[in-house]
Amino acid sequence: MDEKKIKRRSPKSSTSHPPPLLNTKKNAVPVSKSTGFSNAVPQPVGQKPKLKRVIKEKSKSQGEAKGASSAPIQHSFLTDVSDVQEMEKGLLSLLNDFHSGKLQAFGNECSIEQMEHVRGMQEKLARLHLELYGELEELPEDKRKIASDSNLDRLLSDLEELNSSMYPF
Repeated sequence: MDEKKIKRRSPKSSTSHPPPLLNTKKNAVPVSKSTGFSNAVPQPVGQKPKLKRVIKEKSKSQGEAKGASSAPIQHSFLTDVSDVQEMEKGLLSLLNDFHSGKLQAFGNECSIEQMEHVRGMQEKLARLHLELYGELEELPEDKRKIASDSNLDRLLSDLEELNSSMYPF
C-alpha cells in the first residue's frame, strides 16, 4: 500500500511544459469581460491590447489597499505631545472641580444630600410595595379586593409625597 502512494504523482509535477492549446487560430479574438460587445476585428500582432493596462492599474490599486490595511493609521492627537499635555491639564482641572464641589449636575438647587433623601424615599416606597403585596397573598379571596384598593391608595399617597420632594429637580 505504501508503494502505491509513492508511485502516485500529481499531474502538475510530472509535466514540465504547459499543455498544448486547443485553439490554435492565429487571429483569435481576445477574451474580454463583456462578451456581448466583443470586437470581431482581429488585432495585429505588434499591438498590445488595452486590457493589460487596466489589469495593471487594478492590481496596483489592490496592492495599495493591502498595504494600507496592514499598517494601522496613526492619528496625530495620539502622538503629538502638546495635545496629550493639554488633554491631561483639562482632565486634572475637571477632577479638581469635582473634588471641590464646583460641579453641579442638576444646578445649584440640587445637592447630594437632597438626591440621597430622594433615593431613600424611593427605596422605602419599593419596600412598602413588596410588603403590601406579600400581605395581600395571605388574605382570603373575598378580602383581597378591599385590601388591594387600600394598598393602592397608600402607595399613591407615598408616591405623591416623593414627587413633591423632587419638585426642584
